[in-house]
Amino acid sequence: MTTRKAMDDFIHDVEQKLSNAEEMLNLANQNQFENDAEYSLAQQELAKLESEIEHWKLSANSQQKEQLYRLHLLVSNVMNDMVLDQIKLDDQ
Repeated sequence: MTTRKAMDDFIHDVEQKLSNAEEMLNLANQNQFENDAEYSLAQQELAKLESEIEHWKLSANSQQKEQLYRLHLLVSNVMNDMVLDQIKLDDQ
């Protein structure tokens, strides 16, 4: 089982990276700019987070698993939005 502090630190890290990705997504939606390196990096970070979340679930208790499941949903939603926006921008 993982320690509470380690899990809290991981969740905080996920939330920061998720916030950064949402910021990139909002900038893309407002400015309709072409995707740059920061946008792509944010997408890569989210993909990495998905696999890390799955790894953390293996040693989490039931409450932590619920938190991780909710984070996974948030990460997936932002990833999907970023991909769809990228397709939309590429088609223009």
